[in-house]
Amino acid sequence: MIRQVAVNYDLTEEQTWLLAAIRRHENGRPGLEFGIGGPMNSGHKAHRYQDGYKSFYIQAMWAAGTVRRHYKGDLKAFGKRYNPPHPTTWSTGVSSLISRLKAENQYRLPGAKPAKRPISFP
Repeated sequence: MIRQVAVNYDLTEEQTWLLAAIRRHENGRPGLEFGIGGPMNSGHKAHRYQDGYKSFYIQAMWAAGTVRRHYKGDLKAFGKRYNPPHPTTWSTGVSSLISRLKAENQYRLPGAKPAKRPISFP
């Protein structure tokens, strides 16, 4: 699902690894899978679904949009945007996860690259 969202948002390979690492780092429950929108019940649009499937996609899309707009190759600078309270700790953890994910997958994004397709919810 992460790869599909990355394709739909035209993320580069580097940005796709970052998106996957963000998911693993944040590791939130349904509604907070990518840590988007602060605490639950904050009124953020990324919290509109709380079931596993819809919630995951909404969180992934918000995270992918943030990566696409604000990640310019400097993870520390991006950490200030993505996790303002703890940017150094966050960027160090995510950097470590990117390295580990790449090693686990022999430095190739897993699976075949999916075609772009719309994802919509009722």
